[in-house]
Amino acid sequence: MMTRAFKILGIVLVSLVALIGIVSALLSPKSHLERSIVVNAPASTIFAQINSLKNSNKWMPWGVQDPNIKYTYEGPEEGVGSKVTWESEKMGNGSQWIIESVQDKHLKTGFQFADFEGSYSGDINLETAEGGTKVTWTYDGDVSNAGMAASVMGKFVGMFTDRMLGKDYEKGLSNLKTLAESQPPQSTPVESAVKK
Repeated sequence: MMTRAFKILGIVLVSLVALIGIVSALLSPKSHLERSIVVNAPASTIFAQINSLKNSNKWMPWGVQDPNIKYTYEGPEEGVGSKVTWESEKMGNGSQWIIESVQDKHLKTGFQFADFEGSYSGDINLETAEGGTKVTWTYDGDVSNAGMAASVMGKFVGMFTDRMLGKDYEKGLSNLKTLAESQPPQSTPVESAVKK
């Protein structure tokens, strides 16, 4: 009787593993999330907030979720090479760094999460729009080069990226809008030179 029960259990487990493998093979290793908002402020004012990782806690929603989170900053104050590392019992550990920085137009950052293998990045694009500046914030994940177990987990998590992070991105953009619209306009380097 016990032998038969173990055989049935073994068949069920093998079938389950096979099913997970088949489903995983059909899923994309890439995930994408995108949200936009129009901010009644010039691109230069918005860029001044996003180009410094030290400013991120003023508008990104995750820091307030753990008041005990610890940050360590490296590199320049802003722009390419800036990096922040965080440690949090609630939010996990990880780091973010600026890869590309195009004045008043574009910012690209890379991410690394201690508990997840894979390649992760985020982009913020600024475009002139009716009513101000359109801010588009994206997230992209890719577990193509992760280990087998991490790849399977990453693919399944990727299916729910929009549901898990969408509200956070919307909240972050809303915070950025409030912050930018409360700031005085930033002078561009050309404008500053003319004033002198």
